[in-house]
Amino acid sequence: MKIYELLQENRRGHLITPSREYLFFQDHEALLTQVPELIPFINSKDDFDLICANIIQSALLNYEALTNYWNNEVKPDTELPVKALFTYNNVPIYCPLFSVSNNILIGNNLGSKLNLTHDAIDLFEAYNFSLFESQLTSLVLVGEDIHTRAYYHYDFHAIYIINDQGRLDLKICLFDKHIKRPDFRNVLERIKPALTEYYAGNRIAFINALVKEKLISHKLYTKYINNLKRRKIIG
Repeated sequence: MKIYELLQENRRGHLITPSREYLFFQDHEALLTQVPELIPFINSKDDFDLICANIIQSALLNYEALTNYWNNEVKPDTELPVKALFTYNNVPIYCPLFSVSNNILIGNNLGSKLNLTHDAIDLFEAYNFSLFESQLTSLVLVGEDIHTRAYYHYDFHAIYIINDQGRLDLKICLFDKHIKRPDFRNVLERIKPALTEYYAGNRIAFINALVKEKLISHKLYTKYINNLKRRKIIG
């Protein structure tokens, strides 16, 4: 078993339901039914799916406001009803369900003919890291290499390694249930030594750094190391 699977299995309970993300998701869950491809997000219990669903919901909220605005046949010089959610290559993105070029049209009050059926894109592939580093999530950037970036979520106590296609490569769950009194202070600084080893490809040094910084329990650490010894992967 990989250390990541072991940490997932021993994760603390009730991390998702009281979170800000979950409350936002509940408030706007019905929006996802507008697009058949998004319906699986409604029933998902995965925390990363929840983060992605909230990004989509925010985009749909802006799309809804823009559609109402366009349907009123407003004058070209009328102020848009929404603010840009983030910028991508210095272009304000009002609705990431549309391409950069279409967002330029929106910004210039020329987007009235846009609709989800014909113009929607894969927003995670198109905007990738910009989405996860925007106000649409509570993620904090803690590390990166050429193709991936690592983000920490304070409520979910997890590191998400996201690739440049906007997909999750790996989730590292911290503060497992075997830590009786978890210390959440200065967690970002404590994560960095472990991520340095992770990106260097030093698996054992990575795990050692996690336990040294009290990010995982000695119980799980010992269980994992003993398993490696039994399999003669380490001496």
